[in-house]
Amino acid sequence: MRRAYLLTCLLTTSLIAQQPPKTMTKMVVQLQSPDVPADSFAAKPKTMIRAGTQFCRIEEEPDPEHGIHGFMIINEPDAWMVNLETRSAQHMVDPGPTFNCRMPVFAARFAELPEEEAKQIGGLEFGYELEFFKSKGATPQPGGVLQTKQTTAYKLSFGDSTVALFTYGTPERPLAAAWTRGEKHDIFWYSGYGQLDFDAKLFAKPDHVKIEEAKH
Repeated sequence: MRRAYLLTCLLTTSLIAQQPPKTMTKMVVQLQSPDVPADSFAAKPKTMIRAGTQFCRIEEEPDPEHGIHGFMIINEPDAWMVNLETRSAQHMVDPGPTFNCRMPVFAARFAELPEEEAKQIGGLEFGYELEFFKSKGATPQPGGVLQTKQTTAYKLSFGDSTVALFTYGTPERPLAAAWTRGEKHDIFWYSGYGQLDFDAKLFAKPDHVKIEEAKH
């Protein structure tokens, strides 16, 4: 009887784990930085969509100079890097043991930061911005008016780096995420941020492209 009970619990847990999420977060972000020319590809807006830690999607603007119009689909443990310009894609499989798609806000800066500093800042991810600051004990304070919106600010320091989040509206949603270290600074502006019904098609294997397995 006990064995049958345990088996029922395991099956029920498995079924619950396989249920798709009900909502997803969609955001449009754009990087502003002294190190990034305003007319460069890196400064173009990107559309990001995530549902929990299994489903992530990043859509880029066309990059004619390099013949790329890319987007990435992550449906853990699978991921596809797609180039619409060439109608091609690379398929990768997460080796595990954990299967979590991650979208760190300031990932481009990690290589130049001390290891522990990068690790701490790496916890700030697109789609979980406010949760990160609140989990670290950041307290809300007046953020002033940015882009005609009255904002609330949250700030944290890690080593020589400071990260800040500026939110607005009810419920709160990000308007800007900023990183500063000495004279260097980056800021991501959010031109859209909201919850939508989950759409599994956005995270499915891409159609109408030639898919190759990534070399390990």
